[in-house]
Amino acid sequence: MDKYRLVEEKVIGAPGFDRSSADAKPANTSTGGTMEDICVVRITPQAKPRSCITTAMNILESGSNHVELRAMGKAINKAVTIAEILKRKMPLHQITTLSSCEIVNVYEPLEEGLDTVVNQHYVSCLTITLSRDLTGIDVNDKGYQPPLLIQPGQPVDYNTGKIVAAS
Repeated sequence: MDKYRLVEEKVIGAPGFDRSSADAKPANTSTGGTMEDICVVRITPQAKPRSCITTAMNILESGSNHVELRAMGKAINKAVTIAEILKRKMPLHQITTLSSCEIVNVYEPLEEGLDTVVNQHYVSCLTITLSRDLTGIDVNDKGYQPPLLIQPGQPVDYNTGKIVAAS
């Protein structure tokens, strides 16, 4: 692809996953909706988990009750890890949503005589909404997970989330 340059990139089918959105910006600042602002942390393959965790913790400590972690493709496993670390630091309700989106790249030739190339591929998208309380959270959602009840120093079975009795 040395003889082509990227002209346009579109993300189709996943609202909020456009490449122009910045980290830690409220999702509905431009619309002025009635729902409480949900702050978004975009997780990319290049992002350091520690900085994403710090950003999400700062959002939650600044008074916001919700934070939304969004990841696409290879960054999904990093988003799940970050969500689990955050849930162990503070009791958070979680709703996980998995979707798919189409990415369309249009390449324009740099030399005469070549055709425009359109590349389409599908990528998985993950949205994890973490909340301190149940406002705006549907506990009957199929992606809902209640907060972990973990005391420091207590052994926990992480598969079930239950405290293991000392024998």
